[in-house]
Amino acid sequence: MFKRAILPTIIVILLSPVWVEANAFRKLSFSLSPAGFWALHGRYNNSYDLSDMMMQGAGLELSFRYNVNESFLIDVGYSYNWMYMKESRQPAAYDDNKPALVMPMYTLNGILFLASGGLKPYLTFGGGLCPWKFSTYVSGGETFSAPGNASEEFSKTSLVLNAGFGAELFLWPKLSVLAEASYLFIFTKDAEKFGTEIFGNQGMLGFSVGICYYFGRPGRSSDDTSHK
Repeated sequence: MFKRAILPTIIVILLSPVWVEANAFRKLSFSLSPAGFWALHGRYNNSYDLSDMMMQGAGLELSFRYNVNESFLIDVGYSYNWMYMKESRQPAAYDDNKPALVMPMYTLNGILFLASGGLKPYLTFGGGLCPWKFSTYVSGGETFSAPGNASEEFSKTSLVLNAGFGAELFLWPKLSVLAEASYLFIFTKDAEKFGTEIFGNQGMLGFSVGICYYFGRPGRSSDDTSHK
């Protein structure tokens, strides 16, 4: 499920000597966050919106973060997310399976802190790519055929934009917990490939709670930490 997370991990490892030499490694942190998703708007077919078709979704995100300064950081993340199809809406051909909308995401976000201290509210904004598909299973399943074009799969790599707000609470100097709510807009529409104008772009609400570990003391420069 997390094979696609190998690439950003390799990049971090390869660049680590550069970061250490520049003392930038102290500005790095990583977070792990379980998530939930709800479809808000966007058509699935003539009769239903996507929210009528799918159950509440779930996911897990791994992020590497770089503190630019005390008020702003850059977040590079990979997440694997899915929404199961409601039993009453499952196509007859997939009654024996657990069909789902599978939505891995590669994202680049900025995080702007609104306050300092032990509890730090923040705004987040950014985007990325989402190679989504409708599949017979969450992992390793068969991809659906496009609704209006049986020669194509019901899948696409789409641009995703997101914005939200959250809060970070420090439990210890290098360990914090995160809570975040965000709105995601995924450009899923592709009338030419799917053979229909009806299946549209999708809007979703995401919520996550996770933990974050800092390699250095957040809010301190490398010069500060070198004298501690």
